[in-house]
Amino acid sequence: MRQMALPEWLGSATEEARFLRLVLDHVSDCLVAVDTSGAIVLINQPYCQLLGGEEADFLGRHITEVVGEQTRLHLVARGEGTRVGYPLEVRGHQLITKQVPVLQDGRIVGAVGMALFSDVEALKKTYGRVAQAGLAIQQQNSAWRSRLSLDDIVGEGPAMEAFRDALRLSARHDLPVLIEGETGTGKELAAQAIHALSERAGGPFVWINCASIPSELIEAELFGYEGGAFTGARTRGKLGKFEVAAGGTLFLDEIGDMPQHLQGSLLRVLQTGEIVRVGGTSPIATNVRVICATHRPLASMLDDGRFRRDLFYRLDVLTIRAPSLRQREDKRFLFERLCARAARRLQCEVRKLSEADIARMLAHSWPGNVRELESVLMRFLLTGKVSFAEAPDSAARPEPPAQSMKAKIGRVRLKEALAAVAAADGDKAQAARLLGVSRAQLYRILKSDAAGDGPPQ
Repeated sequence: MRQMALPEWLGSATEEARFLRLVLDHVSDCLVAVDTSGAIVLINQPYCQLLGGEEADFLGRHITEVVGEQTRLHLVARGEGTRVGYPLEVRGHQLITKQVPVLQDGRIVGAVGMALFSDVEALKKTYGRVAQAGLAIQQQNSAWRSRLSLDDIVGEGPAMEAFRDALRLSARHDLPVLIEGETGTGKELAAQAIHALSERAGGPFVWINCASIPSELIEAELFGYEGGAFTGARTRGKLGKFEVAAGGTLFLDEIGDMPQHLQGSLLRVLQTGEIVRVGGTSPIATNVRVICATHRPLASMLDDGRFRRDLFYRLDVLTIRAPSLRQREDKRFLFERLCARAARRLQCEVRKLSEADIARMLAHSWPGNVRELESVLMRFLLTGKVSFAEAPDSAARPEPPAQSMKAKIGRVRLKEALAAVAAADGDKAQAARLLGVSRAQLYRILKSDAAGDGPPQ
């Protein structure tokens, strides 16, 4: 077994001893070693500076004589246990120390004491940073959680039981899921229910709407980007949704609106389990379950090339159809349950629907499905009347004036600006960097909406 070189003051002049001495003197915190009698056999330069002397002033002296009676290093050297986080005041400095025995062939031959923190303020600052980092991680994780479950899916009858059974089946298998259904049928609720029932329930549930983010930004949102990957990019880069969703589920809403050039990238992620950040050169492994949703008929989009066949077949493994409100047999039950739920949300008294109201609602086509029903019921609770937000007759509506090319471009720019602000969580400076424009330009674009040019269509 290789023997450790002795300290120079004991007579060793080997290169190993000199190198070890150099390392010890470059340790920023104090370090001292004693033998079993408590006599100092090694002390580094930072400790000497704290004590106000040279190494020769302290070697061979008892540790209590040099440091003070409060030290327990001499006791540790006699086998009285390790001390971690032991507070020690030395020449007016509050140290947080670690004192451990030194063993040779299973026998204690001394002890080493070292400062974990050179003062209490350093400890407080370090604890503050660790606590803040832990809180940030906790907040980040808690921000992407599924807050809904199978119990939140209201309904009864064969269609709804078949729907719930399909969700339970999908939760048992860690495969991509495609949820189809009309707008307002609760596709995201279904995705959250699958996540909550799956083995990934403890991980994040991250969502992104492929139709609401400009095509120029969605790639960075999904895959992240390296620092300086493009004009306005953060210096440190940014995690994409695939990385944020690690260990959990990524819900891609309105997958039918995903730009074609990104459909191939998504297919590769599903096949290889790896992503490459925008501006990056190395693949990054992912551990994510992907659930997609769409109101578009993807199968009919294959022939005209709007959706890739290979991606469709990769997604079309566990396909679930969310039933529309028109198809459901439990409308009466749903009216009553959702009316009571809306009353709790509005903190108002529940109104009873009359038979005439129910008849009108049963005859309605419900193009907005459950989402529309919730709005109708809230209006009913506030006004006492059942009314539907019908679109006006197109024949009676005057023809809108033709838009100039400048106005059309302005609307596109405004839509992109609003999406960038949303992607940056309201940080307009960050939104301007994402768009590659100055903050003043961004404000002018946004001001066009406030001035009455109208929101994007």
